[in-house]
Amino acid sequence: MLWEFSCNPLIGDVRALGPMVAVELVKDRQTKEPATAEAAAIIQYAYEHGLILLKAGRYGNVLRFLPPLVISDEQLEEGLSVLRDAVASVVSRRKGVPGEFCPVVPELG
Repeated sequence: MLWEFSCNPLIGDVRALGPMVAVELVKDRQTKEPATAEAAAIIQYAYEHGLILLKAGRYGNVLRFLPPLVISDEQLEEGLSVLRDAVASVVSRRKGVPGEFCPVVPELG
């Protein structure tokens, strides 16, 4: 589910350990300059839309979240939808930077 964020130019890295996820935001993928202001804007947008994210990392540019183990698929998708919208909203304000995500691939079973 989270791999779709890796195509967005604001996302420098997505890493997870079990259900705990960290999404690192960068201004430029080549220089890896931290996108601290963008992280704060995404956190604020998400909060206003019912999703709580934590800021982490040395520069405050990492979004961290840990959904409860009893989360339903619908609740998880709702939270990811808010996160997608938050990232797209912030990226759309950046001059000349597209806000696309990777196409969604059906689950392999």
